Amino acid sequence: MAVLLAIGLVVIYSVSPAISARLNGDVDPNHFMYRQLLFLGLGFLTFTVASILPLSIWNKLQKFIIWFAVISFFFLLIPFLSINYGGATRWVSIGPLNYQPAELLKFGLVFNMALFFTHRIRSHSLESKQTTYAFLAIFVAVSLEIVIMQKDMGTMIPIAAILLVMLYLSGISMKRFSAIVAIILMGGVLAIAGAGHRRARVLTFLDSSSDASGSGYHINQALIAVGSGGVFGKGLGRSVQAYGYLPEAANDSIVAIMAEKFGFIGMTLIFALYGSLLFRLIALVDKAPNTYLRLVSGGIFAWMSIQAFVNIGAMLGIMPLTGVTLPLLSFGGTSLIFTLAALGVAFNISRYTILGHQEPERAQDANITSRRRLGRTRYAA
Repeated sequence: MAVLLAIGLVVIYSVSPAISARLNGDVDPNHFMYRQLLFLGLGFLTFTVASILPLSIWNKLQKFIIWFAVISFFFLLIPFLSINYGGATRWVSIGPLNYQPAELLKFGLVFNMALFFTHRIRSHSLESKQTTYAFLAIFVAVSLEIVIMQKDMGTMIPIAAILLVMLYLSGISMKRFSAIVAIILMGGVLAIAGAGHRRARVLTFLDSSSDASGSGYHINQALIAVGSGGVFGKGLGRSVQAYGYLPEAANDSIVAIMAEKFGFIGMTLIFALYGSLLFRLIALVDKAPNTYLRLVSGGIFAWMSIQAFVNIGAMLGIMPLTGVTLPLLSFGGTSLIFTLAALGVAFNISRYTILGHQEPERAQDANITSRRRLGRTRYAA
């Protein structure tokens, strides 16, 4: 995690002068690097707090996080409290504070849904129609907030992944799981078909060369950046695409900028780092001491892996452009802070992982010696 953050900071430092030069007014060439350092400081603070805070506390805090996120979504409907950019209204702006309600919602949903499924499992009602209807109602409510209020289909993809992966890990039957997935996919198709800008993005994805200077401009410039990096890359100070050609060079398009700088070999090493992090999260899911923490770990894994896949896939032309950031590497405030908070929770859970192959449910009564940190077992959920 630290190595990925360091790489992201170096890349943002290298492109900060180019991006600053494009802004109106006299902007410090290192403006974006200074802001990223601030976000990293806040992110490490949240990581530290999340890694030492008793896990049972999140059961109490999750409802407040979700309610604050839900209320914030209504702020997006107020013009002077919201920021519209790129066709989506993602940010709430209150004085000097700008934040994305969707990032709060992701974080809160991980704990909320873990509690939801844990209670259903313990009450033996996981396979009931009531559970299916309740899950679909939650999914629809979240979709209305993200897709309708925020007008951001891209952000809904990792949130949908969190919900579906946690549903799968709960142990629901494949028949019921497949039916729920089919219903959600049909809803997604209707959401795309019912909005002109989403249809345009899909059509651009299918034929990006049809309007290279218009709707296909972003993806074509991204592919130019990726291709021009070659095998070894151009080097840190030799980026061309960051100077006004590639939109969102430090945010959504940072993968293309890194490919231009580091080339195929450099990107392979970066992807290997990502793979290592994700495999550690998978191991955490497998060795979590009980169902609740297993579901929390699975939700965090789905969040990190799917958001990274969507961002990288969009820059490589294998998915439509979505406008989501790359965890740990992209420039960002709320996204980076809550990503580090989620990884702090995963780090916290890793202190209780079971050594060997015990069933997660048995871990609630496991011997104290089966955990890595003997002094912390009282905090396990």
